[in-house]
Amino acid sequence: MAALWKLPVIYVCENNLYGEYTSCGETIAGEILARAKAFGIHAESVNGQDVQVVHATMRRLVDRARRGEGPAFLECKTYRYYGHHVGDVNREYRTREEEKEWMTKHDPLLTLAGRLTTQGLVDASVIERITADVKAEIDNGVQYALAAAYPEPDEVDQDVYA
Repeated sequence: MAALWKLPVIYVCENNLYGEYTSCGETIAGEILARAKAFGIHAESVNGQDVQVVHATMRRLVDRARRGEGPAFLECKTYRYYGHHVGDVNREYRTREEEKEWMTKHDPLLTLAGRLTTQGLVDASVIERITADVKAEIDNGVQYALAAAYPEPDEVDQDVYA
């Protein structure tokens, strides 16, 4: 319907290379972009680990949608660092070396920070301060949640149904 009615919709597929416990290479025939293109939807793929590339592409797609050129589909190729859920701790479907490489060589925050400091746009001390501030905010949030009282049993369905 979005293609038929030229709706200003942007679909984003976060392709993290795995469908639960299986590599997408073993479960998906053809290209993901071909699915959108089959419906006449403009489709692109980007490195989802590169913040600046994702931002620039999304900005262009938003402008396109605002011009009335119809829907778009954006595949962001990224990586899921940890398990699919809390019980997925062994992750036997991929190697620890693969995980380490993605965490060290393709981390979006480290890549952006490196680029900004190399280009002289920000001092490394600013990145360090931001990192420390965010860590402190997260730690404070965790402590707040752990210390919070449990909700009353009659609140279990509060704000669940409209």
